[in-house]
Formats: sequence, structure tokens, C-alpha cells
Amino acid sequence: MKRLLLAAATLLGAYGTTTANTMTVHNLTPCTYTLSTSAGTLLVVGPGTYTFTSSPDFVATKIVYNYGLPGSISIGVGIPPGFPPYANSSAYSPGPACLTSSSFYTCSWAQSTPTADATLVIF
Repeated sequence: MKRLLLAAATLLGAYGTTTANTMTVHNLTPCTYTLSTSAGTLLVVGPGTYTFTSSPDFVATKIVYNYGLPGSISIGVGIPPGFPPYANSSAYSPGPACLTSSSFYTCSWAQSTPTADATLVIF
């Protein structure tokens, strides 16, 4: 009986990990952003690389500077299921004050299918 329960728990754990996808975020700017994701989570990213896993899958996100404050600016990227090719980019000007080398920020999203891992680059 214990073996049966252990096997069932293992299968459930494997199912849980195979239905989630991963979003890797490369923030190449000196700014901190809040990501409002299609999975319903809010994630905060500073400069650098971050990896997040979610179920339901990530298929789109909104990148917000000064989230919840007056004057916040945002870019939406990603394409929901049924809208190939699952890659896009968008730019916003004027950009955040923390940007010193440019007057706008750009976000690029790449994902081969709605359940595949996604990559977001903020630059």
C-alpha cells in the first residue's frame, strides 16, 4: 500500500512539473520593473537574469515601470494561444528616468508554442 501511494505521489509530482513552463527574463537595463503575467502573478525584476516557473503557462506579460503609481508606463508582449508565431517586440518612449543611454525601453518576447518555455528581454 505504501508503494502504491509513493508511486501515485511521484506521478502527480511529475505531472505538476511537466505542465508548467519557464519564463527567463533578461533585464539589460538599470531599472526595476514589475511583470504582470498571463499566469496571474506579479513578479519584480531588477537588472540581471531571472527564471520563473508557472502553471498555468506563461504566454504573455506586461512590463510595468512604477507599477501602481501615477505616471507608470508599460509594454505588453507575448501572444496568447492561437496567434502564431509567438514572438514580438514593443518599445515605449519616453522611457523611465533610470535609463541614461536611451530615451525608450524595448521588450522582446520569444516562444515557439503556448506551452514552450518563453524568453523575455528588456533593453
